[in-house]
Amino acid sequence: MGLGRPGEEMELEEILEEAPRLEELKIEEEVEEGGEDTEKRAVEHVQVEKTFKIGNHEVEEQLIEGEELSYLKCVKCGFSIRLDEAAKLSEVECVSREVIEGAPTSKAEPRTCGYCGREAVGIYPVEYVDNTPVEIPLCEQCIGKVEEFYLKARPNIMGASRKARIVCRHPLEGLRAVAWNNHLSTWFVRDESGKWPCPRCGALFSRLLDVTKHFIEKHPELPTIRDREYVVGVGEAFRTWQGLYCPLCGLLCESEEDLKNHYRGHGGG
Repeated sequence: MGLGRPGEEMELEEILEEAPRLEELKIEEEVEEGGEDTEKRAVEHVQVEKTFKIGNHEVEEQLIEGEELSYLKCVKCGFSIRLDEAAKLSEVECVSREVIEGAPTSKAEPRTCGYCGREAVGIYPVEYVDNTPVEIPLCEQCIGKVEEFYLKARPNIMGASRKARIVCRHPLEGLRAVAWNNHLSTWFVRDESGKWPCPRCGALFSRLLDVTKHFIEKHPELPTIRDREYVVGVGEAFRTWQGLYCPLCGLLCESEEDLKNHYRGHGGG
């Protein structure tokens, strides 16, 4: 028995109304070899013909032996919840932890590279007009050049003395590959396996430009956080959505407390 129509969201009442009851489960007869008695047993799983959407999850119905109600499980992120709590699916973000190979999907098909004219392998938001990302087809060579630039780029802030600008640093520099995207005001750090995790949701990508594209599409609200604020015991500090920067050495600190403790190490505070 299927639930709903593919690609359509359903209200909780509709889900509960269409949910199969235990008495509707298929019963199989099993005859023991060499015996005459038969016993009935419920099939331990429910065959699912199609999936349906709740929030940003694509779920299928599953039956767990011994449970009165079936469960809904997202086929993309694996999140599972009882049928009578289906409304909570709309409150939970669907995040796949699997490595996403290749460029994320785009409405426009790759064509010739927008910079050199070679065959493009993906379309990426590497240019900005009025702070709005513009997607450009890129070939493998130009992708490498753009990624190399991100790996070398670092933000600058005005130091505490107001007489010189300070090059900011990430605390993991020297241990892993660290990239900075100025338009996104965001650090990207490669993990131990060589993959690039999204700094917001943790989704993994093989290519740096793929994770930046994902970040723009899935977390557009975060890069807007970029300002200066006063921190007691430190003074004015530069902030992005990832944390605060030391006005003396430019080190990124995740919280005000971390910044204060770090600043004391300079003999300040």
